[in-house]
Formats: sequence, structure tokens, C-alpha cells
Amino acid sequence: MPFAARLLIGLAAALAVATAASATPPDTILVNGKIFTADQSQPYVEAVAIRGGQFTARGTTAAMRALAGRSTQVIDLGGRLVTPGLIEAHAHLSTPPPGRFVPLPRLPFPGPTAEETLAGVLKAGEAGPGWIWGMTGYPVFNDPRNWRDALDRIAPNNPVMLIGCCGHAMMLNSRALEALGIPDDVQDPIGGRWGRDATGRLNGQAYEAASVIVTRRATPADPTGSATASQLSRVAAAYARWGVTSVDHMADEATLAELRAGLERARLPIRWTVFDWGLPQAGIADTWREVENDADDWPPLTRLGGSKWILDGTPLEWGAFQTRDYADRPGWRGRSNYTPEQLRDILKGALASRHQVALHVTGDAGAQMLLAVMATLAPPERWRAVRVRVEHGEGFFGPRLRQAAAYGLAIIQNPVHFEGLVVEGGRTMQQARYGTLAAEFQPLRSILAAGVPLGLASDGANGTGTANPFLNMMIATTLPSKPGEALTREQALMAYTAGNAFADRQEARRGKIIVGMDADLAVMSQDILTATAPSLPDTTSLLTMVAGKIVFAALPFANPPSKTWAGDKH
Repeated sequence: MPFAARLLIGLAAALAVATAASATPPDTILVNGKIFTADQSQPYVEAVAIRGGQFTARGTTAAMRALAGRSTQVIDLGGRLVTPGLIEAHAHLSTPPPGRFVPLPRLPFPGPTAEETLAGVLKAGEAGPGWIWGMTGYPVFNDPRNWRDALDRIAPNNPVMLIGCCGHAMMLNSRALEALGIPDDVQDPIGGRWGRDATGRLNGQAYEAASVIVTRRATPADPTGSATASQLSRVAAAYARWGVTSVDHMADEATLAELRAGLERARLPIRWTVFDWGLPQAGIADTWREVENDADDWPPLTRLGGSKWILDGTPLEWGAFQTRDYADRPGWRGRSNYTPEQLRDILKGALASRHQVALHVTGDAGAQMLLAVMATLAPPERWRAVRVRVEHGEGFFGPRLRQAAAYGLAIIQNPVHFEGLVVEGGRTMQQARYGTLAAEFQPLRSILAAGVPLGLASDGANGTGTANPFLNMMIATTLPSKPGEALTREQALMAYTAGNAFADRQEARRGKIIVGMDADLAVMSQDILTATAPSLPDTTSLLTMVAGKIVFAALPFANPPSKTWAGDKH
């Protein structure tokens, strides 16, 4: 085509765009900012335009101002950093069990001794009848005594529930088992087990799926969703203040019906994705049937993401399924919660479902087993279309990462699991558990280097404490115990936005500031790309938008005096 013809076509296209923009001006433009788009073709722009809940243009401040109409809201960013809305890809709600709480020392690691645990329960029981509950460390679970009997002796008149600090096990006395309707002849659930003594009698311990059954029976019923709605609203407000615009809720504490009722009442201002907990009654197909039979009638901004399964435990309780003995527990390699045949059924469900599967996998033997079973069911290209999510993924390293890339797995890592748990001699918990393999477990940068999509999330509960995304970014970008695996600030921010959107199969709609995508964004209180590492956890959002609507605003963007919000000039 001659140059003149190409030029005329280009001018005509530009005129059409300008005419359309003039006819339908943006609802909002944000100008004078440092806008991180998470788009490698144009990582930063000064300004962005929003109309109808989507980004409609981006570029210079002058170009965006030229699009404004009489009703356009103009927000002057004053040089501040803007990011795509953060995505919390792995979160929990936690409703305290009924009764008196027993405070115990040194949690989460190494936790109280057996004697300290019993003393705490004894003191709580002396205060009178009623439920007693608390959290304890995993060395207590490995104490050889029969804990059901031990708790019966010190609290014979109280139902007692002790929860392992990372939520994969519980201990109950006889009163609690009776109150929850759990008899000695109860069958082990799929994906869990009840602890038993040499005679087959329950010893009070409940692991994995069994502990989830306990949680659901102990939690007060909420058929109307009223209590759930109140909790969801509080948590969503906390996330919005951090600039989180979307949350993936791993729903171990409630059924889909209960959560839908709560979400219907709450009408949350931010996006909410629910992952149904894999808790089948008779067979693996039970849970997939529940997911597939869902009517998709979720409230605005909410959806059912898929099904979550716990394939093994965590290193805290020596539960991660390993290829080698634990360095501090010779002869023990953890365990898989499912047989290869059961895992095959889980993955068959994922291949047939329109929803996603999210798999908790921490040990390297667990990773190896997953990849081996996937290989027997479908070729890599079929799995890439399914996009299996791996939650945690500490055991994916070396050749397993190359396999993960080939099969299209997306790995969601939780930086708060990486640091801070120190045992004797200054060693980390990982060094104590994994020994010489500690340097390879819990990769970050290696995941990206292998071409595996990486997301970051907190695994936190109730939007508090470790749920802080900037705490997780600080850890991910420093990693004192493994600096070679630390991410850059941009990599960490990409993981919390575009990476998590990809893991959610939502990359065409959110996670980046690109024309046509949902207008989810956050204006940061400081430039998290250049701020000092120790200051990162203090970051908040000053302005959070979901689908172009303001869901949180702080000064100087709160209560604007006019249509133009002028931030402090930098």
C-alpha cells in the first residue's frame, strides 16, 4: 500500500478515536501520577482515563486532560504511585470457636510445651463450665500421651478444643467429641483422619479434613448469612484500605450456601472469589458435583472460582510430604492426604470442570506425585488450558519447575511463610526441617526464571496482621535467609497484580492498567518501588477504585471540595 494511502488511513483512524472520545468523555481521569501499568509494553504512564468501569485511555497528562468533558471527574495524583488493584490470591475467614480462649506462649513456633498447654486448660476450666479453646504448637501433637485422656483429667466438665497453630490439626477431649457428635466408630473422612490409640478408640486428635469437619460443627450456624455478612464487610474494608480490590477466599469454615447468603447480604465493594473446600462425603466426585451444580447466581463483584484441595500438610507439623526424611525427625517424611487414585479423581474433576482447581502442595514428594498423576491424564497443552493453581508450592524446585512450566501450573507463594521462625542456634525452621535441602525449598526468583507464572498472597485470616500485602512484598524482596531468591520490587508488584490475575484465569479483565480492562486501581501512600524495605508494611492506599468506583479514600482524596482533586505537588 502506498505511503500516502497508509497515512490517510492512519489520520482517519485517529480522527475517529478523537471523535468518539469527544462524544463520550471519560467519567474520571487521573493525572500527574507515576502509574505502574504492569504492562511490559508500556510499564509507566502519567495519566489514565476511565469510562463505564473500564480503562479507556492512558498516556500523558496533557493527552488525558484533552479527553475530559464537562462531567469528567479529574483527580490530580500529585506525583503519587498508582498500581493496578492488588489481588489477595489466598485468604481465609476465621470465626473463633465458642467458649473461653486459652492464651498459650511462643506461638506459632515453637509453641508451648505439653505442660504449659495442660496448665492453661486447667486454669480455664477452673473458671467454670462451658467450652474451652486455644491454639497450641505442633510438638504437642507429637507428644506420645493420649491427649483425649489428658484433657479429660484436667477439664472433665468442659468441652476442650485445641487447634494446631497452622490449622491442619486439632485435639479434643471426650466432652468435645460428644458435643460435636463424633463417636469412636467414626470413619476417617476422605483427605483426613481421626487419631486413635492402640485399641482403635479416638485419642482426640483430628487431622486435615477431620479438623475441618470439627470447625464446621463447632461454628455457630448462620443460615441467614447475617454474621457472615458482618465479618465479610469488616474484612473487605480492611483490604480496601490496603488497595486490595480482589480477594480469593479459601472457604474452609463455611459451605457455599452459607457464604452466598452472607455475600448477598454484604454486597461487598471489592471483588470476592470463593474456592469451595474439598470435603467430599462418599467420593471425590461429591465436591466437584457441588461446584458444577452451582447456579452461578452470585451477587455483584463475587463469583465461584473453583475447588480447593489440601494434598499434604505443612513443615511446621512435619506434615509436608517429602522425598527424604525430615532432618529433625529421622524416619518420617510426612504424608499425602490422598492416594494416587484419589488424586487422579481430583484431577479428572479439574479436567471436566468449567471451574478451577487450587491444590495445597508444600512437600517435594507432593509436587512429584502431582506432576506424575497429571502426566497420566492429559498432555501438557490440555493442562495449560485448565491452569492448575498450586497454593504454596515450596517443594517445586529444580526439574519440577520445568515440568510445572510445561503443564501450565501457576504457583501462589506466601512470603510470610519464609522468614521469622527461628530455632536453636539461630537456624530457621526450614533449615531444621529440611537440612541440606533448605536452600532449594521455597523458591521465588527461580519460579519466574523457569517460566512459571508466580503470584504472591498472604494465607492470612480476617484481613489482619500477616494479611498485609506490603509485609509480604517486604519479605519477598529481601529474604535474608535466601537472598538469591529475592524478587525485585517490580517483580513482587507484578506478582500481586498481573500474576494473581493470571492464576485466577482473569488476566483478560484485571491485573493491569490496559485499555479495555476493569478499572481497578490503588493510589499508594508511598512509592513502594523505591521506599526503604522496613517502611513497606506501613503502606496504605489513599484511593482505591473498583470498576471505576471509589471504594476507599483517605486524605487528600477524601471529601473532595470540587470535581478536581488536587494532591500535594511533588
